[in-house]
Amino acid sequence: MKNSILKIRNLIYRSNTVTYLDNVSMQVDRGETIVIFGPEDSGAQKLFDAVINIDVEFEGEILYKGRNIKKFDYLEQHNYKKEVGYLHGDYGLLSNMSAEQNISLPMEYHSKMSSSEVKKYINKLIYDLNLDHCKKLRPYDLTRSEILKTAFARALSLDPDLLYIEHAFENHCPLNIHTIFDILSKRSTDPDKSLIIITYNPEKFIDISDRYIMFFNGRIVFQGTKNDYLITDNPYVIQYRNNTVEGPMAIL
Repeated sequence: MKNSILKIRNLIYRSNTVTYLDNVSMQVDRGETIVIFGPEDSGAQKLFDAVINIDVEFEGEILYKGRNIKKFDYLEQHNYKKEVGYLHGDYGLLSNMSAEQNISLPMEYHSKMSSSEVKKYINKLIYDLNLDHCKKLRPYDLTRSEILKTAFARALSLDPDLLYIEHAFENHCPLNIHTIFDILSKRSTDPDKSLIIITYNPEKFIDISDRYIMFFNGRIVFQGTKNDYLITDNPYVIQYRNNTVEGPMAIL
């Protein structure tokens, strides 16, 4: 029986009069890769706020390795920030730091490695992602793919148990970020490493996914294995895959 690394129970997330997530329950097992998708404002994007930002107010429970994140003490919060890596579509690089410094930043706060060990480890990440030529450059001198790869390397720097990626790959040339997909493919086979990918292009990750979840109007409308996703007659998935106005989802 697999152990869950993340379990969400009856999650309700509101802001003012808007309900972004409405009674959402889901689970991520150790070693599992889950692809989450849905149209804009489906609610999938708001999971990031609840899971990553511990201070966000919500109803329900989010359990990380069996512990409610709302009840974390200082040390547990510290470990949570070490063990959950995240990459979002804004990338969030610090403009006054080089690519190398941005990647090293989490290790300066959370790693017990010596400075020489950190440098060696970071240089290996930089090499694997073909960033050697620009590691001393600041973000405004980087291309879009170099910015993405720098942010990806930073998210991986602490070798997190759970990697959370939100809309990071949209509008990128597949050739320029091929090294990222190579790393994700290897990571998806690690029984101790879990991965959540939120995307508008779910079939792009068909080779590494274990399970698919679709959101609409703040609720989960489909959840199943990769094979379930491929053969389903779920009207929400069919409409989304066919990119058509015909179906249960209203198109704005």
